[in-house]
Amino acid sequence: MKKQLKRLCKEYKKLILVVAIVAMAVVCVNVFISLNPREKPVEVNDSVKNSIQDNYVPISKGWKESKTSKGDITSVQKTKMDGLIESWKKSDMSDSDLKNNIMKYLDEQGIDYKEVSVTSKGYTLYDKIPEVNLRDGSNLYSFVDIYSTGKQNPNGTHKTVCYNWSAFVF
Repeated sequence: MKKQLKRLCKEYKKLILVVAIVAMAVVCVNVFISLNPREKPVEVNDSVKNSIQDNYVPISKGWKESKTSKGDITSVQKTKMDGLIESWKKSDMSDSDLKNNIMKYLDEQGIDYKEVSVTSKGYTLYDKIPEVNLRDGSNLYSFVDIYSTGKQNPNGTHKTVCYNWSAFVF
């Protein structure tokens, strides 16, 4: 009876891990899709190209669409995580430092987690800032922000150079 129970527990743990990995992949794909719209190149003649550049107004420089959400952590714990994110955004720490600090904090708090993912400066081009939608409860913690350089795409398209920053705790 004990052997059967142990075997079932092992199988259950494997199933939970598979479900967590699939959920993590789905969330990452959804965030990637929402932050990376498809751009179709269009050929234009020189007079139209000059007109576009003359009328081009870039997205102003700075942080544009900061969103966070929490899952199974307290509001106090989320506030601490938000503070770590703000330090990271100010370049007080690297991606790996942020990841290590988050893992250390979660360990100190006795919070079980599967993975911490941190990415900064994912290059992208936008004509306008997309809406970022995060839902509470899907991960332990989620953060997404977009930083605009305020500069036009060097290839001349009617887009502003931006960077996507994100941190996820699964």
